[in-house]
Amino acid sequence: MPTEPILGGRVVVRYRLPPGSSHPLTDVIGTLEQLEPTVVVRTADDRVVEVDRADVVRLKALGPKPVRRAGTGSDDCRGG
Repeated sequence: MPTEPILGGRVVVRYRLPPGSSHPLTDVIGTLEQLEPTVVVRTADDRVVEVDRADVVRLKALGPKPVRRAGTGSDDCRGG
């Protein structure tokens, strides 16, 4: 069960986008690298996202990344 976010842990950060953006909020999921003075998250594709603390709406710890297994797609449910 996820607990408090810790450095090096997997997190989701919901944050405010600048005025005039197409959406008011967005999320980033990745590894928490820094909490002060800004929140820094490294995504699975190795992108670094830096967010001002004042723009963070929610910071939540996540469990480990789910493992994708071959043969678990919706095409496997066809039966027959």
